[in-house]
Amino acid sequence: MNSLSVICFVVVFFRLSQATNVSKNYNAKPEFDNKKSDNELLGEYTARSLCECSALCQNECGFYGYNPKIKKCRVHKRKFTSGLSDEVGWRYYSSLPIDCKDLHESRHNASGVYEIYPLGTITSPLRVFCDMETEDGGWTAIQKRVDGSLSFYQNWDEYKNGFGSPEQNIWIGNDVIHQLTRGKNSFLYVTITLKNGTRFYEMYSQFSVSSEADKYKLYLSGNATGTLE
Repeated sequence: MNSLSVICFVVVFFRLSQATNVSKNYNAKPEFDNKKSDNELLGEYTARSLCECSALCQNECGFYGYNPKIKKCRVHKRKFTSGLSDEVGWRYYSSLPIDCKDLHESRHNASGVYEIYPLGTITSPLRVFCDMETEDGGWTAIQKRVDGSLSFYQNWDEYKNGFGSPEQNIWIGNDVIHQLTRGKNSFLYVTITLKNGTRFYEMYSQFSVSSEADKYKLYLSGNATGTLE
């Protein structure tokens, strides 16, 4: 099966291997446990509880941390990416759905187009297609090719920033894929449906894409299961 000319439907999804959901309104991000940074910091406040801290995350806020030992809340514009220092007791939360896994954990069970916030800030919504049914749901479509109406012969910047529409044909962008997969264990799920209706799939247990500085290198490892050869 070497020729793409026989393919009528291609979808590539990714999903985090796990997500910790605290409530319908915010999701824990354990990769930032016991860390602290002034990067993208909007303010630091005294808060008696996590709920009170959550209420302080408004307007530009898309990410916040709470330390119950010292009753402190740190409100950030988005997930910090630099200037990290160690400080025991901090746990961080996203007040916005970063990906389809966040939405699925918040009881959105119907597949369709949703807004996610991969940069963790309310000013940067991205419309994507979410598969909420396949393999327990929560899959973010990074590529869809359902017909030939959109050319995928695009330049570097188009693939960097993304093109198309989530309702039909789309590439969500290398920058977004990097942001969603960096520092996390993610699954990759590829489906291909032929014109005669035959469907093939492959799922990889470890997947990530590096930054533009590293030329968006694709990393696949771990177990692979499916029917693609």
